Amino acid sequence: MNITAKLMPEVVNIIKEYIQKKNLVFTNRENYQLYHPLIKSSIKDYESYIRSMIRQDNEFICKRIIEENCFKWYGIKQYQYKNMIFTNYLYFVISFCIENDSSNCRKVVSEFLKEHGLCKNLHKKNVVKYIKWKN
Repeated sequence: MNITAKLMPEVVNIIKEYIQKKNLVFTNRENYQLYHPLIKSSIKDYESYIRSMIRQDNEFICKRIIEENCFKWYGIKQYQYKNMIFTNYLYFVISFCIENDSSNCRKVVSEFLKEHGLCKNLHKKNVVKYIKWKN
């Protein structure tokens, strides 16, 4: 059972006043929606955070991140990860979802692309170059 459910609402509100907003972000969906902008400023490696949410297959957070960044990601050209170069960051996200069996996040990405008309011939545009390192 939720501890805050046992307390009176007035007491919960008083306690919340003393907790930093960036710590309230992950307590529930409502707080995540309210304080989401604080995440980018408080996390040093935002790309690592994105990959972590994809690995966890967190559909709710993934949807919010994609809505916020999709068009910016589409503009990032030649994104390099491990020993691969992706045409843009969005294709990397799709590939990362497949690699980590994140079906919910992959579904969110594909639905967002369909809504905005970016999915036409997506399989033809997804170009990955593999880099071979020479010693």
